[in-house]
Parts: sequence; C-alpha cells; structure tokens
Amino acid sequence: MKTKTLNLTTLMLVFFLMCSTGIHAQTAKSNLDQTKLMEQMLGTWEANVGKDTIEVWETKQYGKSFITKVSRNIKGKKSPYYISNDCIDSKDGNIKGFILTASGDYNTSIGSWANEKKLSAGMVQNFKPETVSEKYEFLWETPSKMTFSGFTTDGTKTWEAKFTKVK
Repeated sequence: MKTKTLNLTTLMLVFFLMCSTGIHAQTAKSNLDQTKLMEQMLGTWEANVGKDTIEVWETKQYGKSFITKVSRNIKGKKSPYYISNDCIDSKDGNIKGFILTASGDYNTSIGSWANEKKLSAGMVQNFKPETVSEKYEFLWETPSKMTFSGFTTDGTKTWEAKFTKVK
C-alpha cells in the first residue's frame, strides 16, 4: 500500500511540474498587433557598447518578417557581428528569431510584446521554450530611443545598451 501511495504521489508531482513548466513557457495571448509593433525596429540604430565600440543595427522589413544586420564599429573599423531574422509564428503568435553570427554559430529566440513599448524574449535552444538560457527586453522610451537589456533566467540584469535611431 505504501508503494502505491508513493507512486501516486510521485506521478502527481511529475504531472504538476510538467504543467507548471508548460505554463511558464507559454506567452499570454494579447490583442497586440505583433507585426505592427515590430515596425518600431525599422531603420538604423546605434549604441555605445564599450570603449571605442559602437554597435549598429540595420533593420528592414521582409514581407511580415524582419531582418536585422548587426555590426560593430571598433575604433572606426566596421566588422560584421550577427544577422537576426524575426517573424511572427502564426500558430502561437510569438515572435521567433534565428540569429546567425559572423563566426558561424547560431541562436534562436522566442518572444512577444508585453505592451506597445516593451518586447520581452528568451534565448532558447532550437526554438524549445523550456531551454531558456538568457532573457532580454527591448523598451522604447520614444520612437527614437530604446533600451536593450539582458537578464539571467532568474531575472538578474547582466547588461544594458541605450540605442538611438539614426535613420
């Protein structure tokens, strides 16, 4: 009888853990037009990200998707950094991103707009929401000023860059 109770308790615990993990991985549905909000990223953005280093994002629309070429100007010399391709997944309404670095590595991300000014996302492995390794957010203060912040999975801020739209 004790073994049966232990098995039932274990099964219930596993079920609740699976349910809670699924709940945390899902993004709440909203009435926000994710594609329209992504248009805030269009154009060229710059941020000072280190000594003598300016990061430049050049975002263009590709149908309902967005392509961002990121480079770094270090002491005036421009070097490719990564390209990000982002689209809205029609199945779950989330923004899915594929990041290809100049070194040949890649990352994937999943995110969504919390409101008209804040986009939250997580760096994940092969689009699996349960594998978040880093969180980040974009916060628009004005149409030409945006803060991009990185966080650990427990919410501790690890870095921040202030971007200005230059064209």
